[in-house]
Amino acid sequence: MQTESLELRSIKHPCYDNSAHYRYARIHLPVARRCNMSCNYCDRKFCKNTPDSERPGVAERIVKPEEVAEYVRRIISRIPAETTTLGIAGPGEPLYNEETFESLRIVENLYPEMFKCVATNGVLVEDRIDELVSCGVTHLTITINAVKPETAAKIYSYVIYGGKKYTGVEAGELILERQYAGLREAASAGILVKVNTVLIPGINDIEIAAVAKEISRYAYVMNIMPLIPLGRFSSLRKPTHEEVARARMAAGRYIRQFYHCRACRADAFGVPGSLR
Repeated sequence: MQTESLELRSIKHPCYDNSAHYRYARIHLPVARRCNMSCNYCDRKFCKNTPDSERPGVAERIVKPEEVAEYVRRIISRIPAETTTLGIAGPGEPLYNEETFESLRIVENLYPEMFKCVATNGVLVEDRIDELVSCGVTHLTITINAVKPETAAKIYSYVIYGGKKYTGVEAGELILERQYAGLREAASAGILVKVNTVLIPGINDIEIAAVAKEISRYAYVMNIMPLIPLGRFSSLRKPTHEEVARARMAAGRYIRQFYHCRACRADAFGVPGSLR
């Protein structure tokens, strides 16, 4: 699928194009249980789909690789719109779970015409880029929230890399170095990249434009997501609509913006712009 034009790969992916968001369907496969990072805004849990559980890091259950074929077939049969994308977005870190790659190989064999998409914190992208390409991954979403290690240290409690646990500014330095390196490597490999950035008032709000500038040479689109106050950031406030609009306007000077993100669950499916 990497041979498809960038334009075609964008306009038929509902999370990369503002119009496609209302036209095409996607399926998230909740196969990745473990995570290598502790984000201070994250609260992963397993629960049924309810209005207050519509957010990343949530799934009803983990789907095992041997269940993937039937799971996808059953969901596609329930979606009236064209399903263009099969993605893995957690509920943990996809690239930290071998089940991600097992599942990608299964769906690539069964549905070679569909886009294969992975949402990641970016730390392991450079290390696993060859596997991503060999599994047919066409789209990658990397969450990048800062340009300064000191800011990243406020957003992440720790990261595990190479068997070692990092905290503080040392973790911030490692995370940012690996994320930006992964972004460059993915773009070089022909994968279409979207960058998610969580707007956190008082933490990274003054760095949003700097992130946009830094990613603009390699990412196709940027998605600025308002903080959902959870976990260690449960006492923080959600940014206002005006603050989000200003951040998008500032970032839009450097890179196109995606405006319709639903902050979907790890087991979401259907057309994002419509109720399922």
